[in-house]
Amino acid sequence: MISSFKEMDKKRQAFDKERPGLTLDYPIFKSRWFPAFGAVLSGVLLALSFPGYGQATLVYIALVPLMFAVQSASVKKAALLGLLSGFVFFMLSMSWLTNLTGTVDSVLIKLSSLAGYSILAAYCALYFIPFAIVASLGIKQWAGANLMKNIRLMFSVTMVWVGAEYLRSFLFTGFPWNPLGVSQYANAAIIQVAEWGGVYLVSAYIVWMNVALFVTFRQYTHGTRTKKYRPHFELMIGLLPIALAVMHGMNTLFNRPAVFDTVNIALIQPNIPQHEKWDEAKDRQIRERLEELTSAASRLDQLDLIIWPETALPDFVRSSKESYHLVKRLAEAGTPLLVGTMDFSLSKETLRAEAYHNSSILFGTDGMEIAKYDKQHLVPFGEYVPFPKLMRKFTPIDVDFRGGTESTLIPLKGEASFSVLICFEDIIAPLAVKATRNGARWLINQTNDGWFDPSAQSEQHLAHAVFRCVENRIPMARCCNTGVSCTIDAYGIVQRNLKPMTKGFTTGEINPRPTGMKPTFYTRNGDAFAKAALIAGATVIFVLRSKGWKKKKTTEE
Repeated sequence: MISSFKEMDKKRQAFDKERPGLTLDYPIFKSRWFPAFGAVLSGVLLALSFPGYGQATLVYIALVPLMFAVQSASVKKAALLGLLSGFVFFMLSMSWLTNLTGTVDSVLIKLSSLAGYSILAAYCALYFIPFAIVASLGIKQWAGANLMKNIRLMFSVTMVWVGAEYLRSFLFTGFPWNPLGVSQYANAAIIQVAEWGGVYLVSAYIVWMNVALFVTFRQYTHGTRTKKYRPHFELMIGLLPIALAVMHGMNTLFNRPAVFDTVNIALIQPNIPQHEKWDEAKDRQIRERLEELTSAASRLDQLDLIIWPETALPDFVRSSKESYHLVKRLAEAGTPLLVGTMDFSLSKETLRAEAYHNSSILFGTDGMEIAKYDKQHLVPFGEYVPFPKLMRKFTPIDVDFRGGTESTLIPLKGEASFSVLICFEDIIAPLAVKATRNGARWLINQTNDGWFDPSAQSEQHLAHAVFRCVENRIPMARCCNTGVSCTIDAYGIVQRNLKPMTKGFTTGEINPRPTGMKPTFYTRNGDAFAKAALIAGATVIFVLRSKGWKKKKTTEE
């Protein structure tokens, strides 16, 4: 079989030599507008693959137009085309950011919100540039009829893409929103490999498949294929990792170990518009709604915990007589209450507030505080203002919050301890790893998506949370102001009973991670795969740059 494989590959290469050069017989490739069209098309296809549009399978072909667009481009032009494609993708997939204009009255802040949306999209688009440049250089040097060179191209482009995604996850505090793998969150079979390489391993499979398709199509459009049937080895090699991932996923899903511990929870979704949360005249109504929903949920038997969303209360629970007595009264009804609230720490010298926090506090059935967690990863321009003297006038934020320093293990029902991730912390993979290593048997995400709803943001946010569960084999409960409130098991299966943008509560069962269960490879090693991809991608860029420079120097001489 191996000798036959090599023989057919040699025939392909011989045929390629008979037709030297690129034979761009298709008029579309000659159009001066084709590169820009291809870049934009890739951006649109990528956006359509994510929640909000829901065409997840398009992601496996989405990068092909961009690769055709950059194949003959200079390095500078390839970089611009990559930037254009990324900008289109992020502008479309994060269009929910425009909803921020509805939460403020100031025209200046509305305009600054729109400007910030565009700047963020442009910043994220920068990470498309390495992919576009390496694709352009790699295609010129390797793409053709030689199988091994085509595989080299597939590997190089994949590593560069994954390395860039990982870099975006931590550089300048990090913004790991919508890596390609997240588009597959509803495909339970294929995402199980995340326990080994995180969401970035799923991204790698997607890019690998895209490059395989590009190489296959290019052999027809560039004269390296005849009408006679020949094996598409690159296409088969492109499909192989996906097939193996699905096989692994199906085996994992069908052989889940039995879980015996159960925690019964109630998730309160008050559905309070953001502009009402800032209106002091609405404070009483907000408390009444929380009391109404919590009292109804507490009438159910065998509840172990009731959960409120992020900053559910309109003020500081520990300094507001109305809010504190409300929480104390509801907790004393018989079920512990996890409250999302603003909090503060006092100066030892002056006994005055020296720092403010976005916090989660557990109150026991005696009405007393059991444990508290302060959000660690704060959102710039949402919870603090960088360069405040210059930028504060462009934001509605008057006071900066301070981040917590550690993951808190909160006790519940014997040994069913959990940890909390507040707001967008569930998109920060290392925080979930940190909590799991610290002994958490399940996670809770409290968030206020009222800033952006109704929009695709809620579903995209949920999609990221699914990967934190699979990566660490740990379940999660998500309690949101406007949605999506749900439970996610350790395999990424979502159970939702409450529609977004509705007032109500829902109950669910959590099966905490077994105490003797071996940590996943990802929990033990974190983003080892992504780090290796970053190193490999940087090496590829260095090699291609060196070859390109030497070639240019030789030509000039």
